[in-house]
Amino acid sequence: MGANVLTQSVEFNKEQIESSFKWLHPHANFIAERIVYYPYYYFCYNVKAKRLFLPLNEKVGCAIDSISGKGSLIDYKPKWKAIEISKEQQMPEMYSLEDCTSISESFIYRSLSLKMRMISFPELKREQQQRFYRPYWVVWNERAESSDFIVDGVSGQFHPL
Repeated sequence: MGANVLTQSVEFNKEQIESSFKWLHPHANFIAERIVYYPYYYFCYNVKAKRLFLPLNEKVGCAIDSISGKGSLIDYKPKWKAIEISKEQQMPEMYSLEDCTSISESFIYRSLSLKMRMISFPELKREQQQRFYRPYWVVWNERAESSDFIVDGVSGQFHPL
């Protein structure tokens, strides 16, 4: 039995992933075995602060990885679609919504303090929160002495396992 979740669309299919690895390593045989879905929380804040010449009043988005608790700024709101995924495809969450809310606020404050010089402490108002999943391909090489990878199904970036 599966779960209905919001996820980003897979932009890179099995054939594209395998042919890209084949182009990089012609003598290896990489197999895009399956897709797993990695949990995140999206937060959008309205940020108000005083700066010397320009007051700040804008929206700032971030995603919190609910397995590692790490945050990243987001330039635009992700597009999601509702799909059903199996429990085997779903990576288990380590941080709850409450945990990720607290992490996101600290992350936004820290990010703003590093990037902008402000006269006042910024005021954050959370406008949106949403759990979503990002698809990753699990890619392995038939040759044992070679590395295995996960490939981001949205951006195509790969990371060794």
